[in-house]
Amino acid sequence: MEANKILRSLEHLNPGSLKFFASTFTSVLEKKLWAKILLGMILGLVMGFCISPFGVFEEYLSQYSSQINDLLIWLALPAKFFLKIIQMVIVPLIIASVIRGLASAESSAQMKTLGLKFALFVLVTSILSSALGIILTTVLKPGSLLDLNMPLGSNTKMDGSIVSTNFNPEILLKIIPINPIESIVQGEMIDVVILSIIGGIALLSIGVKQSVLVLDLLEVVQNICMKVIAWAMTIAPFAIFGMMTSVAASTGLRALQSMGFYLLTVFSGFLIFILFYSLIVFLFKRISPLGFFKKIINPMLLAFTTSSSAATMPVTLKAAEEEFGVTTSTANFLIPLGTTINMAGTAIWQTTAVIFLSQVYRIDLSLGQLLFVVGTSIGSAVGSPGVPGVGMGILAVVLGKIGIPIEGISLILGVDRIVDMGCTVVNVVGDLTASVILDT
Repeated sequence: MEANKILRSLEHLNPGSLKFFASTFTSVLEKKLWAKILLGMILGLVMGFCISPFGVFEEYLSQYSSQINDLLIWLALPAKFFLKIIQMVIVPLIIASVIRGLASAESSAQMKTLGLKFALFVLVTSILSSALGIILTTVLKPGSLLDLNMPLGSNTKMDGSIVSTNFNPEILLKIIPINPIESIVQGEMIDVVILSIIGGIALLSIGVKQSVLVLDLLEVVQNICMKVIAWAMTIAPFAIFGMMTSVAASTGLRALQSMGFYLLTVFSGFLIFILFYSLIVFLFKRISPLGFFKKIINPMLLAFTTSSSAATMPVTLKAAEEEFGVTTSTANFLIPLGTTINMAGTAIWQTTAVIFLSQVYRIDLSLGQLLFVVGTSIGSAVGSPGVPGVGMGILAVVLGKIGIPIEGISLILGVDRIVDMGCTVVNVVGDLTASVILDT
């Protein structure tokens, strides 16, 4: 009861909308940033394929491999700089956004209801996306084109059964971070979100004067983070050019052709689930799929080219509030939270990769093992940082548990960045879908 009184007393604080903090983004996006990013991506692909040691000019360029490697290092600098800038400010931005989102809720009941609805949304979509990955890979059988059957590792029985593991309920205690400073410094996203939620709830129970001071400080933090990200966005086209050049040069046309069926399977899953999201929005908000995609073109392009839902988060927030009219409290709470735990795209990719490698190594997985893959993929995806490259570490854990040789990762490593790009698009569209349909 007292909490509700404090919440009502905080109504006059009006934490504000992140779209106002993102005013710099408006001018940047009005200059057709998406077109510059798309151009950078296309030019990067063309250049990468041209200079790839596995490309059409491989015989001629083989003698210049050292110079090409040096060139790729220089071209990758803007991309690395861009991502490091984003990573530098994403933790304080998430903390400020989640806490202010909680503080701007009209009541504790609203906050609790929204959180429960979002948790259900994440659970259902994660299960469906994992199942979709298994179904597509089982039907299309992309791994049947390769045969790397070899003795299994020592941690696996010859029948490919899962090594027995006992679940320790005390593992649930690890959800609560015992060293907040270390969690923040290390960039442990799930810990940061939990700390922010606890801090936001605690903020509602202290005096109004103190709450005003904290919210004002967090507003300044948001402004600073958005300004820094706006600066980084100005070099995004150059960063994307360098990223795509490196991707295309490292894979080459030949590698892309050999893994084409695998890529087709994964991206079919991505496309189906994005269409599924658009159907959900249509059913709940009567927004046509075409209208939905028109409004989220900027977040989708940025997500695809950066492979980082964290880097896309400011633009995602802007689209949610300005394009769909999502309230500040809903957007500021759900989208930063979704960046950390809403990973349907990751679930599709992981289940597809696991089944693909099981086919390559001719390992037949039982129903129990398939359920294990689904559960492990969902559990490992939740809380993974929204930055490129983390998926391979998670996949290695899943493969180790299911009994598939971890060496198989080398098969998909060459196209990992391409898959990661599509995976991020699904995750970002999922965050937007949740914020649109759950907003009241």
